[in-house]
Amino acid sequence: MNVSAKKLMIKKLVNDTIIESTTVMRDQLIDKVLKSGCIDIESWEPNINPMVLVKSITIALFNYEADQFSGKGTAFEKIVKKESKNIYSFL
Repeated sequence: MNVSAKKLMIKKLVNDTIIESTTVMRDQLIDKVLKSGCIDIESWEPNINPMVLVKSITIALFNYEADQFSGKGTAFEKIVKKESKNIYSFL
């Protein structure tokens, strides 16, 4: 397998993973947050800084998903942490 084919395969696998994660976030996790009581929905005002809560929820969802992929507690944890930190520095 040449480098070009490997890049295409990696891109497809990353895209598949992103699609799967966002599906879980949209179909399950947002509802879980809204039903959990962890936020005060009654005091949220859509006309006053509406995106603060929205972005807070979004960040929490992405952090949760990042934790799912971290390899925590496995033999791959250090490798994943090192590689993801390196990749992050190029974004």
